[in-house]
Amino acid sequence: MTFQEEFQAVVLAAGKGSRMSEITGGKPKCILPVGPKPLVWYCLHNLQLAGFSEIILVVLENQRADIQSVLEKTDLEVKIDYFCINDNEDMGTADSLRLLHDKLRSDILVMSCDFVSEVNLKGVFNIFRAHNASVASLLLHPQNNEGIVVPGPKSKHKPERDLIGIDEQTSRLVFLASASDFESELALPCSLLKKHTKLKIFSNLLDSHVYLLKNWVVKYLKSEENITSIKGELLPHIIKKQLSRAPKLREAKESILNSRDPGDIYSFAKEDELELAIRDASSFNDHVGDLRPSYHGDAIRCFAYIAPKNTFGIRVNTLPAYWSINAKVIDNWEKISNSNELIFKSPKAVILSTQVDNRCIIWEGAKLNEKTSFKNSIIGSNVEVNSFSRVFNSVIMNNVTIKEKVALENCIVCDGATIENGCQLKGCLIGSHHIVSEGSDHSNEVLTESDRLMEF
Repeated sequence: MTFQEEFQAVVLAAGKGSRMSEITGGKPKCILPVGPKPLVWYCLHNLQLAGFSEIILVVLENQRADIQSVLEKTDLEVKIDYFCINDNEDMGTADSLRLLHDKLRSDILVMSCDFVSEVNLKGVFNIFRAHNASVASLLLHPQNNEGIVVPGPKSKHKPERDLIGIDEQTSRLVFLASASDFESELALPCSLLKKHTKLKIFSNLLDSHVYLLKNWVVKYLKSEENITSIKGELLPHIIKKQLSRAPKLREAKESILNSRDPGDIYSFAKEDELELAIRDASSFNDHVGDLRPSYHGDAIRCFAYIAPKNTFGIRVNTLPAYWSINAKVIDNWEKISNSNELIFKSPKAVILSTQVDNRCIIWEGAKLNEKTSFKNSIIGSNVEVNSFSRVFNSVIMNNVTIKEKVALENCIVCDGATIENGCQLKGCLIGSHHIVSEGSDHSNEVLTESDRLMEF
């Protein structure tokens, strides 16, 4: 006898990293180095800890080989089912989920590949199960990034903010929108305020892009091909539908002929009759203050789980976030990895330098020659640093060559770059395969070929 799993995990890793194109040009975002591991390792490891034995990883077809090669070198035990999408098509997150429709037999956990956190997923699972939710979203309190200076030209980064409405009595998620959609005022429907009298609007929570979805949501998405984004379109649409009512029988029959009928979602969001009967017979109610039945009789129910305030979590989807996570990963490693051993120096690295401090992470294949100095830096695989050079507080990605008498401080150096003899670089971002000419002196600049930042 075979048993259907309760949840299927889907990790979305087909994004091109458009908000951090300075460092993702020509490289899959999901395998950017974060501390001792590729970025996507962190969410896969978290799902493995949650008990998943198999994960669907959505990737671009032309990046699958690179991603698979990197992940096969890690310590992950979970089985990864690679689902490739065409790299020539501009597809949103909902489009990717729609393509997966035939593979999704159970309720679904959707997670972005750029989520790095210690959060225990049990909390969001429990709220989803307890209320037989249609959708459950994981939210976190944001990290304090004060004092972090990002390489490149000095500019003030303005983080994106969401307006998230949660009923504090029931944890119902009843409003979701980007703060940028509103200039100074936020108007809410009277019906929403009457129904959810304990409504609180948050503007300081981080949407982790971790969502639990009922299987019917994917079936509904399959029928609504105009929806392209999970966060921007699908979730706000379903959340708003909580205020509507299922159509009467006559209208339901009409909706069969008209799939765009506003009540059509209720042909997917059907509750089990036995479960309804048990709830009607029970004295349970999720709220107080009126005589309405539990959940106000809603077939569509969205919930939010807010992780404890001290929970570490970052979405690595911008350059400041990437710089921040690499600055914090060592201090938070034990929590993030569930006490996995942190290997600071790969046994496959050649380290001839005697000046490597205890806050450096050296990847396999790196060669640090004699008379070099390293402090608080990440040195990627197959990097060679020649004599009389020093690297302080920097992230050096893979296959980089640093010649003699080079000084790097507060820099990000991308794949395949070459820093020629005698260069002095401070607060700079060096793009992939860029060659910094001999004797160069730069401060707070982006050094890259402009065409490498363009996506075709």
